[in-house]
Amino acid sequence: MTPASEGTSTAIGRRAALRWFAVSASGLVLAACAAEPAARPRPTPTPMPTRTPTPTAGAAVGSGTPTTQASYGPNGTHYPENLPWLGDTSTHEFVAECNWSSIGQILEELTDEEVAAGAVIRVKPGELPGNGSGSNAGPVLQNVGNETWSRNVLICPRDGFGSVTISAGGIRIDQCANLALFGFLSTGSCVLTLCTNMLMGWSKWGGLNVTRGVKGMGFYELVLGFRRDETDTAGVRPTDAYEMTDIQRHGCLFGPSVKPAGSGAHCDTIQMEGTGNGPFGPLTSVDCVDFGSSNAAELLHTAVTYAEYRNCLILAGTLPWTVYPLAPGDYEGEPNAFAGGCMDVRLADTIVAGAVGRMGFTQVHNSTLSYPPQDAQQPSVSGSWQVDASIAGWDAAKIMSLQTLDDYEPSSFTALWTW
Repeated sequence: MTPASEGTSTAIGRRAALRWFAVSASGLVLAACAAEPAARPRPTPTPMPTRTPTPTAGAAVGSGTPTTQASYGPNGTHYPENLPWLGDTSTHEFVAECNWSSIGQILEELTDEEVAAGAVIRVKPGELPGNGSGSNAGPVLQNVGNETWSRNVLICPRDGFGSVTISAGGIRIDQCANLALFGFLSTGSCVLTLCTNMLMGWSKWGGLNVTRGVKGMGFYELVLGFRRDETDTAGVRPTDAYEMTDIQRHGCLFGPSVKPAGSGAHCDTIQMEGTGNGPFGPLTSVDCVDFGSSNAAELLHTAVTYAEYRNCLILAGTLPWTVYPLAPGDYEGEPNAFAGGCMDVRLADTIVAGAVGRMGFTQVHNSTLSYPPQDAQQPSVSGSWQVDASIAGWDAAKIMSLQTLDDYEPSSFTALWTW
């Protein structure tokens, strides 16, 4: 990382008289940033105190971005290589009020040069409002960012994980590009529509939907689910001829969504649903933990080009209920690990508990299944399943012993994600 003091004093001095004031706004939800008056003053970077990042596993003091360490699920080291580090003072620092208008105003005024040098928007503590997480809900951010930017702009809480919450009703982000939302806490859901090169991470949400189309989507230590809701924990649903391509997950934890008894919904943890006719996939998951929801953990439509899992835990059958116990009135299912008909599923160094259905496994290397598979469930290109029937009987203590975290409470993530 380049310290803020290097190569920036001239630029700051040139604009100091005009730009050093605090960004403020009315708190109204931003429907379209382009509606702001063209002649208003540029938002200014608010002076930030020098912060010493708290080192996490694999990170040397003062080194900035932590070195990624392999794990099952979050460990505080999965972070995008080209994103400004949360714990460093970036070349261009901005502080926003806790409302979307303030955030959007700063984004709209950023230059290509500022983004390339490193731009961070730090949000003051509070709750960001929302208009709901439906695919037609009023967006809180729309048409901001730029597909031509060489880096993502980091948007994060100024005072650490959880100091900014997002409305339980959820939010929609529409037609945005090269943004990164890190460090937020919400029991609601987020929906992304027609976005490009977006990043989300070091956050805990109730659910996520990516719909219509997305070109490039990266999730880093994103935690979802662990809720009573008949909708999928994460739904990926292209429409029409839009492309839904290059979806990556690193160190994520996707928990169950549990539907009520008698519900006719098909409730999965990740549902890659082939509702469009454009390019769809691939989905790449590295160091992730997925618990099955009421029906399945991974539902991969035949339209998905391929799905790849490296060093992951996919825990279905009865295992989800060891860490998220069913309550009276819940649907008492034993979810599949895999469902759907994707014809190219690749696994390496991965543990799978639960039925794998009729998936088209092509490569399975150093990966273990909780029951002896049928011949048709063996990989068609290379490798073979290892079998360990004891996996199906793991308890919560065993499952948690494989992870960095002791539990999934917000306080544990506050201690893990520090900057």
